[in-house]
Amino acid sequence: MRQMGAAGDNAAMESSFALLQKNVPARPGWALREGLRARIITWIERT
Repeated sequence: MRQMGAAGDNAAMESSFALLQKNVPARPGWALREGLRARIITWIERT
């Protein structure tokens, strides 16, 4: 990360979050935060 508000850094993070939201959809069926957390970690490790 460079200086605060750098457009390149912001674009990279926004892209990462968009991919995360697309591939790990928020479901009301998540019983606990731990289930969602485990799913996100699994997705990150596979990607």
